[in-house]
Amino acid sequence: MSRALIPELVLRDPEAGAAQLEQVFGFRREGDRMARGSQAVILAQGEPDGRHGRFDHLALSVPDVPAALEECLARGGRLSSATPDGPLHIPEFWQAGVDYVFIDGPEGAKVELLARRAPAPPAPWGHDHIGLSCAEFDPMRRFLVDLGLEERSRVTLERPEGPVEVSFLAWGDDVVELYCLPETRADPTLNAGSGYWRRLRAEGIDGPRHGPEGIEILPL
Repeated sequence: MSRALIPELVLRDPEAGAAQLEQVFGFRREGDRMARGSQAVILAQGEPDGRHGRFDHLALSVPDVPAALEECLARGGRLSSATPDGPLHIPEFWQAGVDYVFIDGPEGAKVELLARRAPAPPAPWGHDHIGLSCAEFDPMRRFLVDLGLEERSRVTLERPEGPVEVSFLAWGDDVVELYCLPETRADPTLNAGSGYWRRLRAEGIDGPRHGPEGIEILPL
């Protein structure tokens, strides 16, 4: 059975959003979708409330984060307030850690550029993961596993403000990064907005799936 996960990006002006994805990130139109390598995006018209929702961000794999950032900035991209000083590093992920940076996508939607450090081989531009923020980790993880996603990695990041639970779960070749931040545990309304990355479209399910905290996964 073929499996794919495609995020739906809800914008006030999808046509302008498509143009920005083309110009800044190198996406191309493919029918009713935008695609860059292995990453596809479906654009929809709607009214985001200006906050990031439970589907918080789209992460693109890149061969080298500083070089990819320079390329996007030269094309008119802007650093996100999530990483205002540029690329950061998480040593606990995968074999030797990852480098990452956030750039403002269409209308302020968060787009992450990410590269695993050696000995992982450089990855081409394409899909790395879809970031899903939650207030309660275990119910959300259980929902995804029961849906059929396979957990590839699980780690707890020890941070001064409190532990951050993270799980990477795969649906075919596509990955969801599930995480629970201390501030969201304390105040679940922080990611309760309707958001830009509104929902996922999944190839391989026969009907809508509604999970904890209002997440929605629709058939592709």
